[in-house]
Amino acid sequence: MKKILPEFVPPIVRRITGKMRKVLTQEDSKWEFGVEQPPAYYDEKFVRRDHWRQHYTESRYYPLWAIIVDRIERIKPELILDVGCGSGQFANLLQDKHVEKYIGVDFSPARIEWARKICPEFRFEVEDVFKSNIIEATNADCVVFLEFLEHIEKDIDVISKVREGAYVIASVPNFPATGHVRYFESVGEVITRYEPFFSKIRVDEHLANREGERYYLIEGIR
Repeated sequence: MKKILPEFVPPIVRRITGKMRKVLTQEDSKWEFGVEQPPAYYDEKFVRRDHWRQHYTESRYYPLWAIIVDRIERIKPELILDVGCGSGQFANLLQDKHVEKYIGVDFSPARIEWARKICPEFRFEVEDVFKSNIIEATNADCVVFLEFLEHIEKDIDVISKVREGAYVIASVPNFPATGHVRYFESVGEVITRYEPFFSKIRVDEHLANREGERYYLIEGIR
C-alpha cells in the first residue's frame, strides 16, 4: 500500500494516531504513564535523548520560544524566574537576547548541570519548588512555566506562590505523555483552570507538529 501523505490525512485522525503512537511506542515503559514523575525520570530522559542538549535553534520548541521571548522583551522585566528550566536551552536564547537577570530552577540535577555549562552567566538552582521558598524569596517580576504545569498535580499551588502583580508566561500541551498528569483539549479548558488565579489572562493556541499536537500559551498578570 502506498504511503498516505500527511497533508491528506484529516487533522483529527492525525491527532488520534499521534496520541496512540505516544502511548504504545513510548520509550518510558518502566515509568507509570500519565503521573507525576521523580527527578530520576527527567535525569534519565536527559541522558537518553540528544534533543535536550541541542542548540535552542534546533529544538522543536524554538518556534514557541521565539514568540515567548518577543513578549517578554516587550515588558522589559527586571528579573526572570524560570521554573522547570530544564537543560537551559530557553535560558540560552534569553542570554542571546541580552537578558541580564535570570534564575533557572529545576529538580533534575543532570539538566541543571548542563544549563550551568551552556549559560555560566546565569544562576541555576536544583530545587523542588514544593520543598523550598525560592519562588516567594526571589520575588521576580516575570515568572516562566514552560511545559511545567502539566507535569505536577499541584499546579495551582505553584502559581499561587507567585507574587501579585508579576507577569507570568506559561505553556501547556494538548497531548498525553508519561510525565503529563493532565493535558487540555481547548483554549477554553485552559482558561477555566487558570483564569481564577490571574487578574488578567490571555491564552493562544500554537501548532506543535503536523500530527495536530498543540501548545497553549498562557500570558497573564497575577
